[in-house]
Amino acid sequence: MSTPPARLPAPTSARPDAGPAYDGSRLALIVGHYKSGSSWLDNVLSVHPDVRGLQETHVFRYALKNPIPGAVEKLFTISSWAEGGWRNLPRQRVGRAWHFVRSLFRPARHQAERPNTCLDLSLLSQWRLRRHLGASPSPEEFCRRFFAFLDAELQPARYLLEKTPNNTQFVPFIRTVFPKAKLMAIYRDGRDVCVSAKFFQVHRAQKDPTSSATSVRRGFEETIRNWRQQIEYQLEYARTHDLYTLSYEALLADGPAVLTPLLAFLDLPRDPALVAEMLRKASFEAMTGRQSGQESLSSFYRKGVAGDWRNHFTEDDKRIFKDIAGDLLVTLGYERDSSW
Repeated sequence: MSTPPARLPAPTSARPDAGPAYDGSRLALIVGHYKSGSSWLDNVLSVHPDVRGLQETHVFRYALKNPIPGAVEKLFTISSWAEGGWRNLPRQRVGRAWHFVRSLFRPARHQAERPNTCLDLSLLSQWRLRRHLGASPSPEEFCRRFFAFLDAELQPARYLLEKTPNNTQFVPFIRTVFPKAKLMAIYRDGRDVCVSAKFFQVHRAQKDPTSSATSVRRGFEETIRNWRQQIEYQLEYARTHDLYTLSYEALLADGPAVLTPLLAFLDLPRDPALVAEMLRKASFEAMTGRQSGQESLSSFYRKGVAGDWRNHFTEDDKRIFKDIAGDLLVTLGYERDSSW
């Protein structure tokens, strides 16, 4: 394995301006990984009656890498949780009405079973939250205020759930701010991650005349390096910071066998009928209207299968992946050696 991941400076949570304690005992976080099933897992767990899910917020990254006003602005405008901000409110309300109409003709999840966004809050609540966050004296307090506010607004029976891919790098910070939070990471064969990311990059390149085959290749190599870095974070923090890990492939192959122990980790009810209902309502078919394996290049949920890299990797792709991260495929059990 390569050099251990660099650590962020330890947060000074003991300083006087850190504010009242919010230890995260009612908080569950999916902290990884990009194009590896984190959205699927967010959708699955959000169906549980004791969980209220959120779309990805990037709240930790914004808090650590921006002044407080900038963190607030990014959270409410460019995050997936913002859903386009106030300007998109009419469109969101129309979409919600259409969802209700469609639910009259076919089964659909109700709002409490879907990851929530900023626009699910009232305008008054959005304004109050912005003001509350803007007065935060520190990054730690910014994060505490955000989740404490949403916990009070959404009132989950047990957990408020958030997912942001690639948050594995912030696990030490998260653990310091929320020592009792439950942390999870779902990982996937890096070759399939590359295929999924490559289709996204090609689709974007088709809309951008300045893109080229070189930029797509560069993006492919960058995806491999990012996957390696995130997996290294995962392996370290699973050992040192009580990070629960599961694989996309295992969840796809036998959902009940993987979801049941995960619910045990969260100390949530996990009877077989409930587990089956969670998996059914958040299945690829339910989310897309397509059967698993039916491809849509324009959809975030492109194909919903494992091992698709075999249909797309060239010999050059294989060589590049082996050079950058081939050893981790062996570490994770995807390959026995480098002869694939």
